[in-house]
Amino acid sequence: MGEPLYVYGVVLAPWRGAISTPGVDGSGVGSVEHAGLVALISPLQGEELAAARGLRAHWRVLQQAFEQATVVPVRFGTAMESEDAVRERLLEPGSPQLTDLLRRLAGLVQLNLKGRYDEEALLREVVRDSRAIATLRERVRSLPQGAAQPERMRLGELVAGEVARRRERDTMLALRTLEPLAVDTRSEPTTDTRAAFDLAFLLEGRDRDRFDQEVGRLKQAMRDWVDIGYIGPLPPYSFAETDLSHEAAAWA
Repeated sequence: MGEPLYVYGVVLAPWRGAISTPGVDGSGVGSVEHAGLVALISPLQGEELAAARGLRAHWRVLQQAFEQATVVPVRFGTAMESEDAVRERLLEPGSPQLTDLLRRLAGLVQLNLKGRYDEEALLREVVRDSRAIATLRERVRSLPQGAAQPERMRLGELVAGEVARRRERDTMLALRTLEPLAVDTRSEPTTDTRAAFDLAFLLEGRDRDRFDQEVGRLKQAMRDWVDIGYIGPLPPYSFAETDLSHEAAAWA
């Protein structure tokens, strides 16, 4: 039967790289080769996977693999029961699709751009630019606490609508500035109410310097109301449009 294995990602064969960082259970990272592909794996020692620590190890392994080859990441928590299962249920059926995807992603990197609003600065701008909001805000301030509740609700609706419009505006500005330099772009979903945008860009490595310069200009243009975080290069996980875990078990 063999021992259960944790799966990190897939690269093209032959794999001549080496992963020195420990895997999710502190185990060494090895590989399973089949059908022109190599799955990066490590043995699982326990029955539970510590989420935060395991996730950090997962991405450290992928980052080190990415420094040596193009890699398609597997969803965090993917486990299979043996090397034979990795070959027969992951690499064999996925070979045509994965081979094509890995070849298309060769030489490309992912760069993430996350914008977060300064809430006080944003609110000042919203009140300054909207007469309706400014007027209603003053009315709410002048009313007794109990009597102001309907107006407070209306004020909240108006502010939320204006923030949504500004979020759309700022996202479009970021995309207009950076999208022409990218091979592909993704807008990532977010539940953070302070988020202005969460964007992923797929880029040719040779375009990185110019992209960096444009990000710098965008940061300068938005500095008064958006704090921009810039991360990368990363494995192109947002653009690896395949489910490598459909035959694997999520380790609970």
